[in-house]
Amino acid sequence: MRFIVSLLILLMVSTGMAQTGGTYDITHAVVAGGGATQSSAGTYSIAGTAGQAAAGALSFGGSYQIRGGFWTSESLAPTSATVSIRGRVLAANGHGITGTRLVLTNAATGEALVSLSSTFGFYSFDSLEVGQTFILTASSKGHSFMQDTLVFTLTDELTDLNFVAF
Repeated sequence: MRFIVSLLILLMVSTGMAQTGGTYDITHAVVAGGGATQSSAGTYSIAGTAGQAAAGALSFGGSYQIRGGFWTSESLAPTSATVSIRGRVLAANGHGITGTRLVLTNAATGEALVSLSSTFGFYSFDSLEVGQTFILTASSKGHSFMQDTLVFTLTDELTDLNFVAF
């Protein structure tokens, strides 16, 4: 019995040595599935853990929010901004190929956009949402391409997405 009482006192003392500052208290730091309250003081508390299973999940209440898991700087995270994709369809000699059909498919929604290359082989797709994954396919009568399908996640404006025939 004496051992249990000593152990309880030791645990209470070690809990009291947690990092504190003002009215905030952080008593644990774990990487696990979690779910229990980890820290609280006054009107503030953090529930859950920063484990990979919850990576990226946004929890919020009132005017405060926290992103669980492995965090990223908001300035580096994709936004819902729109950008354009531009490029050319070229013959092996570098001349533009007119009338090539380009199909841009959103991998998540299946929505497809179509563009035809101009007289000099130029094409474009405008007002595309950043952060989406797309599949771009080129097809032309009488021409075969070294690579006729491109898959990419759009993070910024693309201006030289070219297809070259052989």
